[in-house]
Amino acid sequence: MIRRWIVGVLLGTALIAVSSPLFVRSYVPRVYDPQRRVLAYPSGAVVRWRREGYAETRIGPLGMPGKSAADIPKPARRTVVLWGDSQAEGLCVDDQDKLAAQIERRSRRRVLVLPFARSGDSCNDWIAQVGSLQDNHNRATWSLGASDQTIDIDAHLFLVTELSDWTRPVEDLREIANPLAKAAAAYAPAFLIHAARNVLTEGQTLQPRRLRFRLGPAPKVRPTPEVDDEVVWAARRLQRQLQRLRERTELPCIFVYAPPWPAIIDGHVVKSPDEDAMLRSFWITCDQLGFQVVDARSALRESARQDLWPTGFHNGQFGQGHLNAIGNALVAREVLPFLERTERTD
Repeated sequence: MIRRWIVGVLLGTALIAVSSPLFVRSYVPRVYDPQRRVLAYPSGAVVRWRREGYAETRIGPLGMPGKSAADIPKPARRTVVLWGDSQAEGLCVDDQDKLAAQIERRSRRRVLVLPFARSGDSCNDWIAQVGSLQDNHNRATWSLGASDQTIDIDAHLFLVTELSDWTRPVEDLREIANPLAKAAAAYAPAFLIHAARNVLTEGQTLQPRRLRFRLGPAPKVRPTPEVDDEVVWAARRLQRQLQRLRERTELPCIFVYAPPWPAIIDGHVVKSPDEDAMLRSFWITCDQLGFQVVDARSALRESARQDLWPTGFHNGQFGQGHLNAIGNALVAREVLPFLERTERTD
């Protein structure tokens, strides 16, 4: 019986190991990029995504998802840096369907988009990296063979899907690679890392998983702040973060507001949460600082009304989640006129 048990464990594990690439994402160790001063995927790596969407992403210079060195043309008429979180990073869609690629294709390659988005990033990460490029005289540089290629940056494009990403307290982030996590990602099979991550952490937040039933006194419940007070403090943080961005760069900054709504939740179509007060503060502050705002909500709503849902995937939850190829195409269509309107004339 013991022998059968051991053989069954080995055969079952082998079966999972062989089939896991079809169902489990890959874990690629990030490396420190001195230009951006953050941890990014190494150039030449391929990131496999399976959780929501089914795609593989090739990593280019400076850790750019879906942008290889061969995709970078001669000096474009306009070069834009794309910032955002996982929605802009787009690991869940193929490279040609990512937001950066869709903007370039619609502009007939007149606009070059450098995707610097990373999953989990917020305003503190973007502002710090904008400052890094500003220190380098608004240039992005990477090695291509024996020489370095330099591209001048003309503008920054921010994909805003959640206003809460701009209401974070001010932090000075300094990223250091975790040698244990790096070694695990480099040598351990992806399915083992995935299993350990789901058992030991909360998964998406990476916070240690807490048992619902454990010995000891129950944790104290902190009183929740009044809604009005929280909105006021969030609006102040948003204004401060946008002001910090303006202090870091004099380049044009364009915000495209594309929240993943409407969504299908529990079988019902939910239009959007109520955030009018915060949105008004965002609009007013951007106008005062000279930032442009593109509102893509009507395009997303109209697409959903026609049963062309801009969010969700066949292997996830339909009508909910990250922007899919349709959603990226809609956002690219809405923002492109603003990018072309401020093209260089030299």
